[in-house]
Amino acid sequence: MNIPRTVAALLTLWPDLPAKTGPDWPRLYWRLIDLLRRFAQATGDKERSRISLMLLFELRTLPDGIEVLRRVRKAELRITRSGHLYLGSAGDASPDDARPDDTTLREQMMHLLNPPVVRRATEVYAPTRTEINKRFPIIVGLTRVASDGETDQTVIQARLNQLIRVVLTPGDGLELLTEPTKTLQVTEGDSEPVVFYLRAVRIGHQSVVIDFHAGSDLLTSITHRLVAAEDGSDATPHKLPARGLSIGAFRAPFPDLVLRVCTEGNRLTYTLHYHTTEERILKGPVLRADPQQYRYQIIREIENLARGQDSDGRPLFNPTAQEVQRHLAKIGQRLYRDLFGVELAREYCERIRGRVRTLEIVSDEPWIPWELIKPYDDGVDDDFLCVQYTLSRWVSGGDAPAAEIIANTLACITPTDSGLAEAQIERDFVRGLAAQRGIADHSPAEARRSLVEQLLEGNTPLKLWHFACHGNFDQQVPDNSPLILQDQYFLRPNDLVGRAQTRLRTDRPLVFLNACRVGQGGLALTGLGGWAATLVGHCRVGALIAPLWSVHDGAARHFAEAFYTACQQSGMTLGEAIRHARIATRNAFPDDTTWLAYSLYAHPNARLVIRGE
Repeated sequence: MNIPRTVAALLTLWPDLPAKTGPDWPRLYWRLIDLLRRFAQATGDKERSRISLMLLFELRTLPDGIEVLRRVRKAELRITRSGHLYLGSAGDASPDDARPDDTTLREQMMHLLNPPVVRRATEVYAPTRTEINKRFPIIVGLTRVASDGETDQTVIQARLNQLIRVVLTPGDGLELLTEPTKTLQVTEGDSEPVVFYLRAVRIGHQSVVIDFHAGSDLLTSITHRLVAAEDGSDATPHKLPARGLSIGAFRAPFPDLVLRVCTEGNRLTYTLHYHTTEERILKGPVLRADPQQYRYQIIREIENLARGQDSDGRPLFNPTAQEVQRHLAKIGQRLYRDLFGVELAREYCERIRGRVRTLEIVSDEPWIPWELIKPYDDGVDDDFLCVQYTLSRWVSGGDAPAAEIIANTLACITPTDSGLAEAQIERDFVRGLAAQRGIADHSPAEARRSLVEQLLEGNTPLKLWHFACHGNFDQQVPDNSPLILQDQYFLRPNDLVGRAQTRLRTDRPLVFLNACRVGQGGLALTGLGGWAATLVGHCRVGALIAPLWSVHDGAARHFAEAFYTACQQSGMTLGEAIRHARIATRNAFPDDTTWLAYSLYAHPNARLVIRGE
């Protein structure tokens, strides 16, 4: 295969493009990846020439693109022994470096598209008991194979020889005696371990969180618990159960900022990972209750709004949609006050506001509605975070979110007896899109529980699940609140175990839970926290979209249609598609809060590709 100069120029530019293109990089990344894939799969010279011309149009828009192409045409391209492409004239090129031929350039292209994968396992040693005020170690490494047979398979994305940063966050009862961040290198053999030293400053049960990062992506997380006592007998570090790591280079572009949130001991601790991989660890406030109780307080307030009441249970003076939104804004401002604290509020004003575009919040709890935070302080009166930023969230402790979801199979679940007329139109839109794009449609004729369970537990891979139905918040078991299927049968988070859990873990689909209500009534909670904890934390889906409260079916349909339509644009990311759907729904339904209700659990720069095989 002859490699055209346009491909050679693009491969040369590639390492510098994230910094040079800035906020345009995520969508540009996916456009270029698509073109390179098409070129690699092309079967004839005519088709490859057409794709090369399309790459030329892209090169003309890239910083230094035309200049690099000019120098490639002058045969100034060189490659080092380590495989690094660079431009060097006859006078300044190293005599040890060669001009890359077509075979070498093809290998470079295929390495970019299909990076080699290696398997590793975490190897962590930590004591289960320690003596108060006595130093103890936590030893962290990576091994080729988990030797204890207790591997919990976790897929992360890095590359051979890449540096993996380990960040250790102690609970309030522990003091860290070393730097909080150390580096492991993924090598052909076992990685050289790193050692953290801590000491307990308070008697009782303590905890420490160990995060593994590649760039700014959180790959996996381990929470270790131990007891500090006057007598620290048996303080020898023990090996913790291993996490299996599948390490490769393909990933979505890094967000501008990953905000890692730990809530151990009700104390909020923030680790900020900027796209430059710079890290900052900030102490947040202590929650007045644990995260679930904090969530219940917010639920009660929103339930009051559903009944036309304020936070004290008194009737709203003017219970219009605008008044409800005004109260939601007050909730957002209070969330900012309660959750950010002094240090993060200062960081927001000085380094985040006006500088960050894509934001991923990775938290060890699925309950707190981070999207609703509305910064308000001296000189600050900003919009909700989900409007300001290309925002997504994720639950730590399992797989990283999927970089790309190829939706070539669909199951659309819409009860015909729900009374949701707009949901039926939504179903027709989603299934019509599937037919138009050549997607295999496995949607049942009726959303009967038995048929849904057959799909969940079957052998057919399903990459896109779309539910348009009622969601019912269960006050008795809020973490297990159901979706209502045909004939009023329930599907609960706790039903997703066994074969259903395995099927979802294997497929890693996008799941869209569009829980709707009829008419113009108030807000009603959907129990999203329980679904997010199960689908993201246990079933490890690739992405999840769901509303925090039940939404008006007309606006919900508009949101879903706007989202799927946006996903068909070239290079569109999930975060941008959700933001586009929010704005489109707010413009179409200005008196409705539906646009504000949705949470996206995903990598913000990941994408959904809607097409058949």
